[in-house]
Amino acid sequence: MGVMITGIAVRRFPSSGGSDAVVHVLRGIDEVKHEKFEQEGIGFSTDVPRTKQQLKMDVNYAREIIAKRAFIPNVEYELEFSHNPDDPLEVIITKIIPVHPEVNAKIEAALKAK
Repeated sequence: MGVMITGIAVRRFPSSGGSDAVVHVLRGIDEVKHEKFEQEGIGFSTDVPRTKQQLKMDVNYAREIIAKRAFIPNVEYELEFSHNPDDPLEVIITKIIPVHPEVNAKIEAALKAK
């Protein structure tokens, strides 16, 4: 089963010189019942729940996808993971693979284009 990706963003932090890339995914709206906060709902959201983190992507791969316009939003993707070479304790997405073959062909063609 794949993940519905709605967007990919590369973020830069000028004061530190660092950057990262994050993937925005659709998540089901959770029912939450705590002392200070309650939530009920139906459907999906791109909000990251308080106890979870955004999925991170290899920055160079994200930049390539963005520059070549090789991404189609709101499509189901399979994800390949690896460790961040700058932080071996962090797992990052190294490749997104569309579940549908026709979308995969479009993305592969865009990545091969100069």
